[in-house]
Amino acid sequence: MITPSVETILEKLAGVVDPCSVAADVPLSIVDMGMVESVDADDDGLVRIALRLTAPMCHQLPYFEMSIEECLGDVVGVTGVECSFDHGQHWTAEMLTPAASLQLRSHREAVAGRAGRADLRIP
Repeated sequence: MITPSVETILEKLAGVVDPCSVAADVPLSIVDMGMVESVDADDDGLVRIALRLTAPMCHQLPYFEMSIEECLGDVVGVTGVECSFDHGQHWTAEMLTPAASLQLRSHREAVAGRAGRADLRIP
């Protein structure tokens, strides 16, 4: 049996978009959001994904589970997927990738500009 690499799994997970980021008009993947806490693939092809949720009361757990299972379903060597969640206890904005942080900052600046609030400080 071929064990899928962590790199391959992360590449595929980059296709799973956080629905809250879509709602905020800044679609970001769970990888770019820094939501993927860990990835483990055993010799039998079982992949375990631990996610950091961005909010304790996130109601998107079924979406994340289904999307992750779907995106990893065609990876050679994957026989099953298990997801676990920390329920928003550990995620912070500092976990965003630099590219995601820039994308979010640019969006906030554009919104502030359209609102005539160029004086707003954008972190």
